[in-house]
Amino acid sequence: MKKLLLISALFMLISSVGFAQKVFGIPASGKSIVNISVPTSDWTVSTEDGLFSIVPKDEGESSRLITMIWASSDPTSETAIDDLVNESFDVVESLLEDIVWAEDLSEFENNGISFIANDGYGYYKNEDGSKDQMSTTVMIFMPDDVNVMTLVFFGTSEAYDKWESSLLDIILSMTPAN
Repeated sequence: MKKLLLISALFMLISSVGFAQKVFGIPASGKSIVNISVPTSDWTVSTEDGLFSIVPKDEGESSRLITMIWASSDPTSETAIDDLVNESFDVVESLLEDIVWAEDLSEFENNGISFIANDGYGYYKNEDGSKDQMSTTVMIFMPDDVNVMTLVFFGTSEAYDKWESSLLDIILSMTPAN
C-alpha cells in the first residue's frame, strides 16, 4: 500500500512539472498592472525593453507566432487610449502589408478586465521577397480604472492553428495585479 501511495505521489509530481505555469507581472519592472500565467514548458517569455512578449517553443512554420503586451506610458492622459491604439496599429503596419481588418470589434470581460479586440490578416514580407499571410489581433484592455494596456499578436496560419487554444488560455489567465 505504501508503494502504491509513493508511486501515485511521484506520478502526480511528474505530471504537474510537465504543465508548470509561471505567473509574470506586467510590466516586469516597477509596479505590476496585471499578472499573467504562462506555461513556460511550451512558451518562451521575454521582458526586454519593457515589452512583455511570448513565443512558442517550436520549430518551423508552427513557431512563427509572437504576442506582445505593453502598457500606456501615460495612462492619465486624455489621449491615452487613442495613443495606445495608434501605437498598436503602427506596430502591425510596420510588420505586415495589405492588412484587412474585421469590420466588427469583439468586446468581452474576463477576470474583471474589459477587452476590445480587432482581428485581421496581412502579409509578412520575407527576406527573399516572398510573402506569408499572417493573422493578427490588436486588443486594448483596461485592468483597472486608470491603466490601459495593449496586446498585439501575429502568427502564420499553421502556428495559429497549433497554438490558438494555449494562447487563449494565457490571455484569459490575466488578472489585475492590485
